Amino acid sequence: MTKLLQGRTALITGAGSGIGRDLALSLAKMGARVGVAVRRPETGEETAQLIADEGGEAHVIPMDVTDEASVKAGVAQFVARAGGLDIMVHNANNSNSAYPCPAEEVDRETWLSQSRVALGGAFLTAREAYPHLKRSKHARYLTLSSAFGFHGAAMNTVYAAQKSAFRGFVRSLAREWGADGITVNAIGPSAATEPTRNFFAQNPARAEAYLRKFPMARMGDPRRDIADPFAMLCTDPFSYMTGQIIFFDGGLYPTG
Repeated sequence: MTKLLQGRTALITGAGSGIGRDLALSLAKMGARVGVAVRRPETGEETAQLIADEGGEAHVIPMDVTDEASVKAGVAQFVARAGGLDIMVHNANNSNSAYPCPAEEVDRETWLSQSRVALGGAFLTAREAYPHLKRSKHARYLTLSSAFGFHGAAMNTVYAAQKSAFRGFVRSLAREWGADGITVNAIGPSAATEPTRNFFAQNPARAEAYLRKFPMARMGDPRRDIADPFAMLCTDPFSYMTGQIIFFDGGLYPTG
């Protein structure tokens, strides 16, 4: 992959596994110095090693996105180690958000705990990254939304509500930060992640029914179809695109 991000720095929350790991790998492959921001440092070591194995540079950054002091310290540590911050990616999500649950059975703590990671983490990372992004000539703030946030998700009301909120968050920040040269965007991926593959392996009938909905007859490969094009959004040709939710979903959901 062409080194279109050579010399730039990128900090990614929730980069210890899943889509976050693939995003970190793709950004590093394009030349960025990457910060693997994780709540428990040991969970980021494998990602950092994979980046090193591919010839990239990575730093494991302890960060709990629900804790204001932790986010502040994590951003400061990465800036000190990498020499600045050009790209801030908020990917972290509550691990329980993937489990379906009827709305009437959702308790208050479930709502709050998911919100603290998704929306609270987005706000804190944006706020702490802002002064550093403002100094960059290639500033990007990106997060992950979902088509569920546009069209709803029966049995997953909390997740859909959180992801819907990113629409207003991204568009508001894009307007607020535009004069500073910072672009703000989100993606809505539909990827065959490891948990998804495991679920489908255990539920083949549901997998077959779901995959029939895809015009391209498959879910996206997390690295090739999601992370690599995501990394392209951080390059110079996309410096005029901001306030957008971009879907990498094989045409699964209309966005109108």
